Amino acid sequence: MNNKTLLAGIDVGSTTVKIAVMEPETKEVVFSRYQRHNADQASTVYSILTEVHENFSDRDISLAVCGSGGQSIAESLQAFFIQEVVANSIAIRTFYDDVRVAIELGGQDAKVIFFRHDEESDSLVVHDMRMNGSCAGGTGAFIDQVAELLHVTPEQFGALAAAGTEVYSISGRCGVFAKTDIQPLLNQGVSKEDIALSSFHAIAKQTIGGLAQGMEIRPKVIFEGGPLTFNPRLIEVFKERLNLSDADTIIPDNPEIIVAVGAALSIEAMFSGKEDLYKNGANLEKILYRQATGILEQDKELPFFYDTDEMNLFREERRLPDFTPKAWEPGTILPVYIGMDAGSTTSKFILMTEDEEIVDIFYANNQGDPLTIIKEALTQMYEKYIGMGVALEIRGMGSTGYGELLFNKAFKGDYHTVETVAHAEAAKKYAPNVSFILDIGGQDMKAIYVNDGVVTGIVLNEACSAGCGSFIETYAKSLGVKVQDIADIAFQAGSPSKLGSRCTVFMNSSIITEQKNGKSTGDILAGISRSIIENVFTKVIRMSNLESLGECIVVQGGTFKNDAVLRSLEQYTGKQVVRPPHPGEMGAIGIALLTKKYIARQEEKTGRKYQSTFIGTGKY
Repeated sequence: MNNKTLLAGIDVGSTTVKIAVMEPETKEVVFSRYQRHNADQASTVYSILTEVHENFSDRDISLAVCGSGGQSIAESLQAFFIQEVVANSIAIRTFYDDVRVAIELGGQDAKVIFFRHDEESDSLVVHDMRMNGSCAGGTGAFIDQVAELLHVTPEQFGALAAAGTEVYSISGRCGVFAKTDIQPLLNQGVSKEDIALSSFHAIAKQTIGGLAQGMEIRPKVIFEGGPLTFNPRLIEVFKERLNLSDADTIIPDNPEIIVAVGAALSIEAMFSGKEDLYKNGANLEKILYRQATGILEQDKELPFFYDTDEMNLFREERRLPDFTPKAWEPGTILPVYIGMDAGSTTSKFILMTEDEEIVDIFYANNQGDPLTIIKEALTQMYEKYIGMGVALEIRGMGSTGYGELLFNKAFKGDYHTVETVAHAEAAKKYAPNVSFILDIGGQDMKAIYVNDGVVTGIVLNEACSAGCGSFIETYAKSLGVKVQDIADIAFQAGSPSKLGSRCTVFMNSSIITEQKNGKSTGDILAGISRSIIENVFTKVIRMSNLESLGECIVVQGGTFKNDAVLRSLEQYTGKQVVRPPHPGEMGAIGIALLTKKYIARQEEKTGRKYQSTFIGTGKY
């Protein structure tokens, strides 16, 4: 290497490609780019490097690559490869040796890096590092998701937050959970500005609490990465929460490319004397070749069925019955129990007779205001039966789900209990010998173990909504597919995508890549359906011995109305499972059954007919 050789560093991140080209003596950055790659990393790198070589055609260029997507790029180009944290530390100790903590936010990753001064080497060294793993909460992709919900571009989001004045509680751990927090705020008239500002506070809370995990964040603190570069109000939020002054913080020049700068510096710091095989881009065409042929190297997933006959047989045998409310003779007095299930994204209730026949069902999205949804639905239900000349006699009302207590108090219910108990009760109605229940709702997932009719174990998803109903709904919408059509399209997949079990945000990049590789919508939907089940067993239940599920598996939740998810579970476990006729309403059915039992006990205890406390006039 001579003084004419420029140092180039490329940081291939989860959503962007960054490059810094430097003069070796002055360390001046003479060329830089920060560009979204839209899951097309190879072509983006090729385009940027082609521009570099055109601009500096009279100079030799040495290249080092880092980043989550950098290793295969480096191998193709025969460039030096360096781990991104090491690259970052090289840049920081070169220009900012008084830093003690670096907070870096990327498109899908977040890092908190702790530094100390090493007396022996008289230099800054990395003391500890915390990084997000399987969750993209609190990253740039989180901002993108909230911006989409607010119908603004990510570029407009920072200006909105800068104009915000009030901070509301929003989950920063998961983009899907955050949407659930945000929708009610929008319904209540909270401004987009305040929601944007509150989202920044959610990101800061997630980074400080979720990543630092008790490690002291001491000044000076440097802020890096695109989300912090283009959202200065976000840096101010971090400073407020960490009680940092301006003198305690460092905002570097071009913080969005600082890791690329470190990669460029690493060429002299770590690879001096080693043969440079990059040879001014002699292998540049190889990254496009590897991209074009990469799909051929992937493991292929088998389709759902061997042939059309097998598919038709499955769909016929597992067909859900159509439900039509029964017509009653005018003048009928109809005693019923009402079971209400206030779910994470939907609210539902059922009317059940004394002989446990389901006579009517309501199921709808919460729209962030479940009480109003249920009030209006009850009123319409009463009016419908009045119009038929039928008098509903409410024997009792029970509630369960997220809003168990809310619904109980609002409607003066007779009985309430946790959803796991209600779901187990409903499962026993349709499968008395049930051994395992898998319930997948909008944002939650429950695995319930049952032995001789008694619940013996419960496992829930925690801070991640991947694999839940919202997960598949989000992608169906992005692919322009109605939820009820998912299975029809997925079953046509000739080569299902292999997507694995991933965070909802991470999955988006995988899907874009699959589309660019020529996968059909059916292939992708098949892959998503399978990823839901893979997520259950790798992230929630975390079991390898499927025999512990027992011989009778019952599935519940609106997600299991989807035949492709049902088929995925049966293929994964090798077992045929029981899907009840009303999988989405099982919580409501279970609480109605339990309410009926409760009232029977009260009547046996008192010796007289039980009078329900439920507000049953249809007027609220």
